[in-house]
Amino acid sequence: MLSSMATIRQKLSTYAITISTFQQHRHFQRTANAELFLDTLFRYRAQGRFQLHGFVVMSDHVHVLITPAVDQSTAKCIQFIKGGYSFAARNQSHGEIWHSGYHEHRIRDASDFRSQLLYIANNPSRKNFADYPHVHTRFAESLDPIPPQLLEQVLCNPAGQNSNPRG
Repeated sequence: MLSSMATIRQKLSTYAITISTFQQHRHFQRTANAELFLDTLFRYRAQGRFQLHGFVVMSDHVHVLITPAVDQSTAKCIQFIKGGYSFAARNQSHGEIWHSGYHEHRIRDASDFRSQLLYIANNPSRKNFADYPHVHTRFAESLDPIPPQLLEQVLCNPAGQNSNPRG
């Protein structure tokens, strides 16, 4: 009966995740689709599935910066996001929505967190979209702060020195 047990992690980790649409279709170019995706993202955050630190919804991909809850795996969080959106969009979108996989980057420390957050926030300007509405900077009051464990890493290793004696 192991398959019914929830994933329990000993340590919280934060991830920058990129999810692409099927064949880079510009699915989120439609404002209604982008807003429905944001509703889905915030719904799972409100349910405590993950902390949401940043995001951007581009026309053919999304970036999210999340810390899964202790009882959730990263893969399960992606399943909630992709599956939850697909289920919600079933009446307005036909065919495949998502590329089969995703890319994840585990955040190492506070500096990495800030770099990823900045990368996500600047994604629209790199694509020459001025005043882009589907980015976390417009929802700052609804986002979770940097996880304490990332700040603790700075306090424990303030000079950014490698704690591994072998280098």
